[in-house]
Amino acid sequence: MTKKLNILIAAATAFLVVCVLHAVPAAQAGASGSFSAAQVTRGEAVYATQCASCHGLELEGVADLFPALAGATFVQTWQDRSVGELFEKVIVTMPALDPGSMTPAQTADVVAYMLSVSKYPAGSADLGSDQAALNAIPVGAP
Repeated sequence: MTKKLNILIAAATAFLVVCVLHAVPAAQAGASGSFSAAQVTRGEAVYATQCASCHGLELEGVADLFPALAGATFVQTWQDRSVGELFEKVIVTMPALDPGSMTPAQTADVVAYMLSVSKYPAGSADLGSDQAALNAIPVGAP
C-alpha cells in the first residue's frame, strides 16, 4: 500500500512540476503574442474614431491632459500591471465623452492596437475580453 501511495505522490508531483514549467514561460511572455495582426487592424480603425481626437493620431497623448497610449511612458506605466487592468480602464472610462460605450470586442481591439504600437509583437489569436483571462496576462516589457 505504501509503495502505491509513494508512486501516486511521485506521479502527482511530476505532473505539477510539468504544469508549472509550462505556465511560467507563458506568464513571462506578457502581452507579447496575446493578440493578432487582424485585431490590431480592427483596433486601429476603432481608435481613429473613438480615441484619436484626445490621445492623438500617433497615440502620443497631450501633456497634462490626455496620457500617451503607446511608447516608453505607456510601457513604464503599465509594465507591472495586467492586460486586464488596462482593458478595464479603457472599457469603463473611455471614450471620455461617452464612457463605457465601446463593446468588449472593440475595447480588446483597441488594447491590441495600443500594445502593437508600443512594439509588443502580435501572435496568432485575438485578445479576448474575459476579465479573468486578461488579468492573468502581465503587460510586461515589449
